[in-house]
Order: sequence, then C-alpha cells, then structure tokens
Amino acid sequence: MTMGGSTHFSVFLLVAIILLCSSSKTVNATCYASEKQALMDFKKDLEDPYGRLLSWIHDVDCCKWEGVVCSNRSGRVIQLHLQRPVPEIHVVGDEEESPLSGKISHSLQNLTHLRYLDLSLNDFSGIPIPSFFGSLRSLRYLNLSGAGFQGMVPYQLGNLSSLRTLSIGGNPSDLQVDNLQWLVGLSNLEHLDMSRMNLSTASNWLEEFQIPFHLGYSTHHWIPYTFLTIKSMEASLTFCVK
Repeated sequence: MTMGGSTHFSVFLLVAIILLCSSSKTVNATCYASEKQALMDFKKDLEDPYGRLLSWIHDVDCCKWEGVVCSNRSGRVIQLHLQRPVPEIHVVGDEEESPLSGKISHSLQNLTHLRYLDLSLNDFSGIPIPSFFGSLRSLRYLNLSGAGFQGMVPYQLGNLSSLRTLSIGGNPSDLQVDNLQWLVGLSNLEHLDMSRMNLSTASNWLEEFQIPFHLGYSTHHWIPYTFLTIKSMEASLTFCVK
C-alpha cells in the first residue's frame, strides 16, 4: 500500500470511528413490551386518586412515563421513582396529599434489571412488605420508608446482595423483625435506615451483627432512629432518641 493509500485508509477509519461513537451516544432504545405490561399490571392494583400515573398508557413508550427510567442502550427499566412528592415550603395544595395506595402487584418481578425502587411516603394502609422484593436481585437502592407497610419485615430482603441502600423506617409504624440474621446477606450495604423499628420480637438482636459497631444510645426494644454505615468492613450503629 502506498503512502497516499495508507493516509486515505487512516482518515476513513478515523471518520468511521467518530460516526460510530456519535451514533452510540444518541441511542434511545424503547422499552420492552413485557416490562411495559408488567408496569401496567402494577398500575392496575394501585389507587392513584391524584393522577400521578396519568402518563402510564399503552400508546406512550414506558421509558417516557413519569417516574420510570430506562437504560438508553437496552431499553430495560432500571429505576422507578414513585415516592410521594414532597411539597415546596409554604405551598398548600393537593400535592401535600398525593400518596399512592392499594396493593403491590407481583408483576414487578418481571423487571429483572431494576436497580432503584422508591415507594417512600405513600400509603399502603397496613399491607406487609412483599416478600417477592427479595427476588429483585439487581436492586441497589430500596426505599420503603414511611409508606404505611406493616407486619414482619420479610427475611427474603437478605437475598438482595447488590443492595447498597435500604430504608424501611422514617415514620411510626408497626413493622417488626423477629431476627436480623438476613442482614448478613446484604454484603454491599452502605446505608441502612430502620428508624422506629419494633425489635420487641427479635431475640439477641445485637448478637446478630458479626462486625464491629459503636453503640450510642438505645431504648428498651424500641428504636426511634437507627442508622448503619459500613465502610471497609467497619460499621457504626447509632441509636438515639428524638
């Protein structure tokens, strides 16, 4: 190959690489039909009197629905931001009373790439935390705080080995745990909020932790505020009373 031919080939190769890179950045894949149907089934079991999910219709790509985030490359649903909106200070209106309620459909199990799920501050009126949440193995963030869940915290949450943030407290509730052994399975956990958790049925719950921790202040069996931070195999566990 001559010098000129080599130069032209190099220029062609460079242009091809630039075009390939630019096109990859603009990829916006549409959502999977199976995941859209899973979300539609999820919506059917919810009560949404304030119309927060009005954009969730078949004629619209589910990646464009309110609260839904998809991967730009694959179109898989990776995040659900369905927390109750926090009103701005001094603003009075319907936004102050716009919680979702109803039931949690098992259809969410079909969102196998879901990494982020926030249902906090809604009103699920005393239903238990669904045990099938433990099958959402891709989850890294799970926030159920102040959402009205009651009953025993399912030990299946311990299957979420990729989880980095777990929040299941926040407001006074009837959530209970009979042991904390399932926390051992959360090997990547960085933040745990179990504020106002009822530990009255948990036996020897402090002994469940096999990692060093610092105990600040606690009440007898009732924990108003709890925070667990894990960094490089070290943990700090602090209880305090408001």
